[in-house]
Amino acid sequence: MMRALAAPLLIAVVVQNAGNLILHAVLGRFLTPDQYGALGTVLSLMVMLTVPLSALQAAASKAAAHGPANRTSQRSSVRALVVGSVAASVAVCLAAPLPTAAFHLDNLLDALLLGPFVGISIALAVLRGRLLGLDQRRGIRAVAVTFVISTAVRLAIALATLPLLGVTGAILATVVGELLAVGYAVWALRATTAAALKPAGAHPWLRAGDVGWSSLAIGGLFLFTTADLFLARHFLPGEASGGYVAAATIGKTLLALPAAALAAAYPRLVAAGSGPARAAELRRTTIVVAGLALLAATVVALTPGLVLNALYGDAFDGQADVVRLLAIIAGLSSLVSVATYALLAVGSRLSLLPWIGVVLQVVTISLWHDTAAQVALASAGALSVTLLVCLAALRFDVRSRARRVHAA
Repeated sequence: MMRALAAPLLIAVVVQNAGNLILHAVLGRFLTPDQYGALGTVLSLMVMLTVPLSALQAAASKAAAHGPANRTSQRSSVRALVVGSVAASVAVCLAAPLPTAAFHLDNLLDALLLGPFVGISIALAVLRGRLLGLDQRRGIRAVAVTFVISTAVRLAIALATLPLLGVTGAILATVVGELLAVGYAVWALRATTAAALKPAGAHPWLRAGDVGWSSLAIGGLFLFTTADLFLARHFLPGEASGGYVAAATIGKTLLALPAAALAAAYPRLVAAGSGPARAAELRRTTIVVAGLALLAATVVALTPGLVLNALYGDAFDGQADVVRLLAIIAGLSSLVSVATYALLAVGSRLSLLPWIGVVLQVVTISLWHDTAAQVALASAGALSVTLLVCLAALRFDVRSRARRVHAA
């Protein structure tokens, strides 16, 4: 049932991944390794800056589950969303010189574009959350369309402007794609709200407590799966960092499909709560999410040279071993993601455990970073410890809550 319900979203993410890989394949051939490393870092910064947006989406879904908002609550929520989006955009623009210097970017404009991207993405995350919470079946289809729109627009504009704008064109294309996706999401939300079965009430679009806790947990999870890329860009020389970014891009892409499945499953994990349905729902989610990630990771790990050649030609020869290791890391990281979301669904403080992995990566990579292989191995060591801790914590939480429910 869960797989069938999430199918449109999974298909959309496949389209998104294909579009991303096509774009990276073209850019990897067109740009120098150092330029590509800078682009990959900026794109990863975009994702990092939208990490709290996953929390916003989760919190918006939870609030929307209570039913559509009445006119007063809706107006107030829209005003707050607009103010928050604009404020975030301005703040990121003011901080643009920091990533420009830290990651050796040649163009300040590339960092400045992160500002409008964040503001637009905040709105899109909340709209997607509302769509999923009000009507999951209708909402999943609508959210899937937003992914397709942003991917198609991004690919078309980036390829059209590549000869003239290069890295800047690819970043600008990402911003425009997200903006058009927002336009569609607004239209879809109006239709979904009109068709909602529950009566409208004084339900805010977001609750501060839900957003704050989700931001901490999901922020730690994202940094855990991405810190190695930023540290590699910081410590490795230009060409070596470009090779690591190329290898890491393949590994991170593997997480997109299971992440979509996890987003679709999260409302069901929340609904299951601590009751008897929790174990079964967790089992289904793990099979789908981890199964997708490990299958993709296995394919890449078995054919790293073929994947590198197909995407980048001979621009990054010699990175096959790094690709193989990062693919395995990405596949196993999906289990950490499932554990984190399962703990977050019941409000457990153990959902913050991925921060342990962040600290471990910073320490180990800061000590061993002479080559791309050393950075990858240090990341693998941090993953091993974090994975064991998270799985043990999830097992403890499930058993302890089940005992309390049974005793009650």
